[in-house]
Amino acid sequence: MSSHHIVRENQEPALLIEDLFLVGEEDFGQLLEWSPTIVIEEKSIDILEARGYKFDIVFTQGSINQAQENLKVITYQTDFLRSAIEYLIDHQYKAVNIVTDQIDIGLYIPYLDQMNIALFSKGMRYFFVKTGFTKWKPKGEEIQVDGQGQAIAHSGLKRVTDKSYQTEKDGLFVLEFSHSKYILIGEKTS
Repeated sequence: MSSHHIVRENQEPALLIEDLFLVGEEDFGQLLEWSPTIVIEEKSIDILEARGYKFDIVFTQGSINQAQENLKVITYQTDFLRSAIEYLIDHQYKAVNIVTDQIDIGLYIPYLDQMNIALFSKGMRYFFVKTGFTKWKPKGEEIQVDGQGQAIAHSGLKRVTDKSYQTEKDGLFVLEFSHSKYILIGEKTS
């Protein structure tokens, strides 16, 4: 018996790279696993080319020489991250993985109803969840929770610091909140 995996255009999350050095090689390899559309800013071209990585879309504030075949060059005015997210939404991408150190829930709120966004930075994966979020984790796992100051009810977790929690036992944990539609949670990638 054989199985076939058909990947339709824009089905897999795009990979938006703001700073390649925020993820290790293993995490980066996992992000590349399904051959995502890779979106970068002009300043990252040399770093990625030196490592032998191909990319699909380059955002620039000027003009560049297109050395790579089938490369889309997009001009933007002020904010690379916002411009790239808006471009992906306009082109029907449903999800994006972003390598960035901009882990600010407010930056991404305007886009969360239109696309799933995951952030990767310094050994952590951050994602946005709605109330009633449930996930299985082994005992002792650390979870970062940013609810922008709102009260968050939880079960299966014990608070360690203001934004840090730890799973109490192997099993499910639950997060409940009511003052905003999304909160940001983070977990270690490896």
